[in-house]
Amino acid sequence: MTKLMLTAAAVALTLLIGHGASAQNRNGGRFGQYDSQDAREHGYEHGYRDGADRGRQDRERATGRNFRDNDYLTGARDYDPSFGNRREYMSGYREGYEAGYDDGYNYYERPGRYGELYGRRSRSGGSADSAFDAGYREGIAAGQYDQRENIRSDFRRADAYRRGNEDFRDGFERGYQDGYGRSRYSSDGGGYFPNRGTTGPADTRDGEGTPSRTIVVPGNRQWTPTGIRVSQGDPLRIETTGQIQLKPNDAKDVARSAGSLIQRYAPGAPLPNAFAGALIGRIDSGQPFGIGDQTSIVAPASGLLYLGINDDAVSDNSGQFQVVISW
Repeated sequence: MTKLMLTAAAVALTLLIGHGASAQNRNGGRFGQYDSQDAREHGYEHGYRDGADRGRQDRERATGRNFRDNDYLTGARDYDPSFGNRREYMSGYREGYEAGYDDGYNYYERPGRYGELYGRRSRSGGSADSAFDAGYREGIAAGQYDQRENIRSDFRRADAYRRGNEDFRDGFERGYQDGYGRSRYSSDGGGYFPNRGTTGPADTRDGEGTPSRTIVVPGNRQWTPTGIRVSQGDPLRIETTGQIQLKPNDAKDVARSAGSLIQRYAPGAPLPNAFAGALIGRIDSGQPFGIGDQTSIVAPASGLLYLGINDDAVSDNSGQFQVVISW
């Protein structure tokens, strides 16, 4: 990125968070804690996180920069009224996504600014979103501390992680990776010390424990974390049972893993060209990909695997998929 572009990005960030500078700064610095709940800032933080994941994945896959305008649809689908004004949230999300993508794609030349953006109290939001955000921020702080003290990465030893619910733990792990630094995090074991159990976090490369997990994917939740860290190119075996009721008053509008049995689409779904209700996946906050009724897939990137429902409005869905993933 040129010096001019870096300056423009700095100015945009200053304008975005400047309103908080006049509030009490507990750490004495520009990016200390403050009380703002601004929707634009909230959107910027979410967008930065998503963009950084996507940029990192494009760099790792050596596909070249692959930034497209419709990537912003992720933010529109994930928006919740509790975030504040939708237009302000999406404006911040777009700016954050672009900045995060650049930092993720050019990680080795310019590490991300996670500590600057997330070293503050959690924003308000829906219950799952609030828990994830709170976990992400705590994970950032824990990862940065361990990195500074030259402590081998291990997010699972943190008391906050052990006490949190599923959404908090998911956010904590993601934040810990970013706070510690993903390149070093991976080279020293990635925090995934051998898990010899049959449940809980798993790494497809650690060679320990039962090499499979069973994941329940609720029809009324857009994305469900699996707790499985995959590496790009890993072959994964998939077995899926169950079905999703897409419309509560239409007995025919149901979906199995391949999607709607009446072969309808949902234009606002993560994959609008795939049947509504189909089983889909993503790595971290990267681009969604289809799974459907396939019995095997190859991991398109490295990171935490999520499973989801390809629908534009999941809140009125019922039913679930049960997915067995083996490696």
